[in-house]
Amino acid sequence: MKKTIANWEEVFLCGTDYEANLVCARLEDAGIISVLLNHRCHAFNLTQGVLAKVQVLVPKSMKAEALELLEAEALTDEELAEAVSSSK
Repeated sequence: MKKTIANWEEVFLCGTDYEANLVCARLEDAGIISVLLNHRCHAFNLTQGVLAKVQVLVPKSMKAEALELLEAEALTDEELAEAVSSSK
């Protein structure tokens, strides 16, 4: 059973802060509000099990949009290079 916090739903679960921060940044760039809920035990730097969870949560109303974005195929190197050169 997934735990929820009020009107927030989990869309991503990992064991590292930096991975969760990347996901939050991607969501927020798309206009989707997100928060990081960290259950990690930093005292022992655990990376497995219950004490290593880092959740990314979004409002229930944005969950479908967030999952669609996160499940979308990543851009290729060529597409990224083109996007960068066209933004200059």
